[in-house]
Amino acid sequence: MGNHQTYFNEWDPNRLSKVTGLTPQQVLALHQDFIRVTDDDNAMDKYEFRRCYEVLVPGASNTHHAADKAFKAFDRNDTGYITFEEFLSAYVMLNQSVSAHDRANFLIDQHNPNPSGVITPEYGCQVFTRMNDFYGVQSDPEQSWAQFYNGSNGGDQDRFIQHLVDHPQYKSHY
Repeated sequence: MGNHQTYFNEWDPNRLSKVTGLTPQQVLALHQDFIRVTDDDNAMDKYEFRRCYEVLVPGASNTHHAADKAFKAFDRNDTGYITFEEFLSAYVMLNQSVSAHDRANFLIDQHNPNPSGVITPEYGCQVFTRMNDFYGVQSDPEQSWAQFYNGSNGGDQDRFIQHLVDHPQYKSHY
């Protein structure tokens, strides 16, 4: 998986519980299941993810196609594997019992490389690219960023999250 580190031990299971809809104990059990499925290497391939997807989204049609789309969207470093952190991101996005705002907030907060919470143009375009991959939307990430960032809003994270939630190309998928 390269030099991608696992940050699970730094996370608060109570916070994850709120956004995933799982109890803190279930979050810890999910992590243990992930370790077991991945043979303790914190790297799940597309085929392992497909099996998990069928459990996460029971009754979904065309599961391999949908699972592959979700996998591609959350394989942030394009290695062909996802870490537990990336798996949790997919889990959150697939969890329809959590509000669209809370899902977007979790993802932005979890992956934002800027500790101050400011959304940079590079990160904003990356988010749009991942959203496009996840929802199968065809749009230019740079153009989407330009529609959000007008120079006066400074890449504010809260406004960016609301923009994603209200974005017409994604809204119908929530």
